[in-house]
Amino acid sequence: MPIPKVIHQPRTQEAIRRGLAVLGDAIRPTLGPLPRRLIAQNQAKFELLDDAGIIARRIIALEDREDDVGAMLLRQVLWQVRQQVGDGAATTAVLYESIYNEGLRFIAAGADAMRLRAALRELLPQLTDSLLSQARVLTEVKDLEAIAFSVCYDEEMAAVLGEVIDTVGQYGQVDIRAGHGRGIEHNYVDGAYWKGGVQSKEMLRGTARLVAEMEDAAILVTDMEIEEARELVPLMQLALRSKISKLLLIVKSISETGISVLLDDRLRGKIQTVAVKIDSYLPDELLQACRDIALLTGGRAILETAGQSLEDVSDEDFGHARWVWADDKNFGFASGGGDPIRIRRQVRMLRQAHAVAEEDDDRERLLNRLGKLNGGLATVQVGGIADDEIKGRKELAERTIRALRLALAGGVIPGGGVSLLNCGRGLRAAAGGQDSPEARAARQIMAAALEAPIRSLLGNGGYDAGEILAQLGSYDCGFGFDLMKGEFVDMAEAGVFDVAGVQVEALQRAVTSAALALTIDVLVLHRDPETMTEP
Repeated sequence: MPIPKVIHQPRTQEAIRRGLAVLGDAIRPTLGPLPRRLIAQNQAKFELLDDAGIIARRIIALEDREDDVGAMLLRQVLWQVRQQVGDGAATTAVLYESIYNEGLRFIAAGADAMRLRAALRELLPQLTDSLLSQARVLTEVKDLEAIAFSVCYDEEMAAVLGEVIDTVGQYGQVDIRAGHGRGIEHNYVDGAYWKGGVQSKEMLRGTARLVAEMEDAAILVTDMEIEEARELVPLMQLALRSKISKLLLIVKSISETGISVLLDDRLRGKIQTVAVKIDSYLPDELLQACRDIALLTGGRAILETAGQSLEDVSDEDFGHARWVWADDKNFGFASGGGDPIRIRRQVRMLRQAHAVAEEDDDRERLLNRLGKLNGGLATVQVGGIADDEIKGRKELAERTIRALRLALAGGVIPGGGVSLLNCGRGLRAAAGGQDSPEARAARQIMAAALEAPIRSLLGNGGYDAGEILAQLGSYDCGFGFDLMKGEFVDMAEAGVFDVAGVQVEALQRAVTSAALALTIDVLVLHRDPETMTEP
């Protein structure tokens, strides 16, 4: 068995520093409204990238195994930030590298790494509060468009997505799809829809645009698999007795014989039935969808997992909606007959769960349910010249939507690195009043780190960072340098914002992760490490 290579100090710190520098130098130029770009070779083609999270993901391993450790430490953090809030990975990279490099200087001068780590973490609540104290609530569409532009740097996309989020709200359902033209189109649909579609395309025969539509329809939702045609008999008899003429039947699956019964002309002349399914590979998600549909329509879900069958269905189990539709991929309805008070109560519970959810998948599922319960959705079709461009623009639109939701939730702060710079004001002066050398060092480290993003922004825009910062000192704390106009402006009045939640996430991840990296003393390198394509 190959013997792993073990590295001790001071080579450990130097290896991590070099690895951070390699990835940091690739990402730093992408920060700001005037970014440089990076070309990445991906198999037989090249990608032109300015997304820090994607750049980090493309760098799977460095040739030098020692340097690779530092790069992978940063890569993991950047991808987590991107997944969590959609933006802020470049800011995180700049903060992380500055904190680590400044920390090494103080450790070399005699500071204890573990106490320095604790001192840096102790500063976080104060810095976070300072950031959030600068936040303001968004009240106008133009502010949302400004935030969108700060993420995507695409005027057309920013205008569309700003309007969409202003219309559907923080928890509204937004479906990003590939478009057929070169631009971006969007439309709004009243109600909610689920992926799944009709159980048989025969149910779409003769319909306009291959979409089955019904007005004032009854809805029954169940998680059952209907194998035999006879299982449908009690349900159809009850529907006839209840004078139901249009029925949306939501089932997990239905056999061909069952479909043939529903399509029989003799029955279809009395009850127009459209059977659909919900696409879900997880039992819990299917149950949640069934319950949400029942809540929105005023019915009751018939669940096999609860020991029920179609023989147990009663009149009260049918929900209702003013308009129902289904095609081969989706189905939905509008103006359901659910109790508004019960729906609002469920929405409050889901919002609370979303606020405390830690896993990305959990947040996404909760947000999806909230969008449906809110009763309105937007569809955005993103076009482009080639498939790769459309795919890239779709991902960019999804990131921008995530940032806009955060902006509505937590507000916005002055952009252009100004808010972080404001957090650092007074840290150096406060360092002298600290008892321990590590506490003094932590304040000086963070003062330098909080200047790093605005210095990178100015450098990327072709300006002398030292000169601009010196002039900025004579302005009020809400002022900054507008790189697009080349002048000092009140950032709020100019509409130059950052999302408060994004900047808080970037700061917290950078401080905690870089402080932890400062305490790493030993590296164990395997000769043939497992290659991880996912961060």
